[in-house]
Amino acid sequence: MAHGGARPGAGRKKGSRNKKQVDWNGPLVVDPSALAPGLDALSGMNPQDLASCSPLAFLTHIYRNRGLAAAIRADAAKAALPYAHARLAAPRDDQPALPGLDSGWGDDLPPINRRN
Repeated sequence: MAHGGARPGAGRKKGSRNKKQVDWNGPLVVDPSALAPGLDALSGMNPQDLASCSPLAFLTHIYRNRGLAAAIRADAAKAALPYAHARLAAPRDDQPALPGLDSGWGDDLPPINRRN
């Protein structure tokens, strides 16, 4: 049995697609009529406004642009998410308890009738 060297049929087949070709197979602009003339095709903004906008504003314009493909809009929304909504931190041990939470909150509730 052979131990090294080239084997017939091994390796990547000719003409196979790489990840970029598979991911960006569809058209970027779905509805060209939704794009206004003179505006940026991706964000739908004026070139003057585009030069001075923040990354969050740029991504917001992209995911609100109905003329773009859904995959592009979803990627822009995922990229804008950390700017708009912060992650909640895990509670620490040294944090004081909030007042009123340790009291018996269910003391004023009527009793539960249980059947066996």
